[in-house]
Amino acid sequence: MFRLAEHVSKLNGRKVLVVGDIMLDKYIAGDVTRVSPEAPVPVVSISSENYTPGGAGNTAKNVTSLGGEAYLVGVVGADASKDILLKQLHHEGVRTEHIAIDASRPTTEKIRILGNNQQLLRMDSEKVHEIRHEVEDLIVASIETLVGKVDVIVVSDYNKGVISGRVMDKLKECAERYQKRIVVDPKPAHKELYKGLYVITPNIHEAHEMSGMHGMADSDIERIGAALRNSLAANVLITRGDRGMTLCTESGCLHVLTEAREVYDVSGAGDTVAATLGLGIAAGLSLHEAATLANYAAGVKVGKRGTATVTPDELKSVLRWEISAYLEESIDVKRAVIEKQLDKIEAITKLIIETYKNGNKILVFGNGGSASDAQHFVGELVGRFKVDRAGLPALSLNSDTTILTAVSNDFGYETVFERQVGALANKGDLVIGITTSGNSENVVRAIEKGKAMGLKTVSLTGKDGGRVAKLADISVIVPSDNTPRIQEAHIAIIHIICELLERNLFLK
Repeated sequence: MFRLAEHVSKLNGRKVLVVGDIMLDKYIAGDVTRVSPEAPVPVVSISSENYTPGGAGNTAKNVTSLGGEAYLVGVVGADASKDILLKQLHHEGVRTEHIAIDASRPTTEKIRILGNNQQLLRMDSEKVHEIRHEVEDLIVASIETLVGKVDVIVVSDYNKGVISGRVMDKLKECAERYQKRIVVDPKPAHKELYKGLYVITPNIHEAHEMSGMHGMADSDIERIGAALRNSLAANVLITRGDRGMTLCTESGCLHVLTEAREVYDVSGAGDTVAATLGLGIAAGLSLHEAATLANYAAGVKVGKRGTATVTPDELKSVLRWEISAYLEESIDVKRAVIEKQLDKIEAITKLIIETYKNGNKILVFGNGGSASDAQHFVGELVGRFKVDRAGLPALSLNSDTTILTAVSNDFGYETVFERQVGALANKGDLVIGITTSGNSENVVRAIEKGKAMGLKTVSLTGKDGGRVAKLADISVIVPSDNTPRIQEAHIAIIHIICELLERNLFLK
């Protein structure tokens, strides 16, 4: 099991050198109640103006918010925006003494105008050419000074001029000398600069551009990630939004999945990933563990507006959120059963009551988790559910391993239930097959056998019901594509049936 709280605690106090393009993000927010008479544009009545570090500044801010110590290296202008930005960074606890000031270029600033919580316009103030040689000298000198003091290096490349060939060469040289790993949030234009680094974190669109390959299926992403990994001799972590991440290393590719959650704003999510991944590596986590942690952090971030940060407590609470999400999904599936399947559950209950009143028995079967559900059902019937009573005759066709292995060996596993129905069922018995897909061949064939013998047949299934729903006399279809949620609904239905059976057969 992923030890989330333990891993988060290990981030505290880790030192991270963040090198890259520093920005100031400004948010102007207000209400829109009318359209301008001067042009067909909304008029925003301003209610607030807020500033926050962006780009490499946001990456550094995420490092400190998670308990790390961030040394920030980059360039700002000699202007009022610089003063606001440095004040914000100081407030966030980011070390700023190695930020170079270049009077020949403005502090990169992104101004976002929001009306009624919707972004209406973004204005950028920037120069994107490479920094002057003398400013580059300051950056290189800072790298030389700091690499030996930190645990990991994070490069935040927004292609605004700071990340040059010379800067990357110095980073690689110092990283090799001090045995430090480099994490890069990349830009495709600088692909060749990233060769031989520890890990790069492109988003899906950047990965497409950098590889020259396209595709959205998991197999396509693995192909793209493997191609990038081979061409750059670097590990690749592709961020894929609500589909999680794909990590490609020398050992192959694996998917770091995420649970869907409400997305307010993806801006700055890449900074959060790079910061968390870097801290995880600094803390001694494996690359897979660090990527999983970064995936959780990104999920928290996208639930906030703007270039927000993630705190340790928020990250530790992710599992609680996921538990809540699982329960909510399970509730939604059961609510759909209430809306669409009550008549079927009632009909099955009446059929089972009739079967027992006529002195007959029930045969139940399924595969995998449904096999466990079949045995659970039979256990409740032969034993008891809530009432002290005589046992009800029922057989689980999953239980006799000798029959299962003998029939599988001689005739094939697809016949294991069919042959048992033929051998064990008598006139008036009831056959119940459980299959989440509705297409399990051995369940389908057993239902067909029961019908051929003139028996009543029932299925508990999911998704669209599959083949078995068209064969059985009564089918309860749980309308979901999620197998665990289907199985949870099946157990709830089984319990409901058992309680109703006892009430009708044994309680007067």
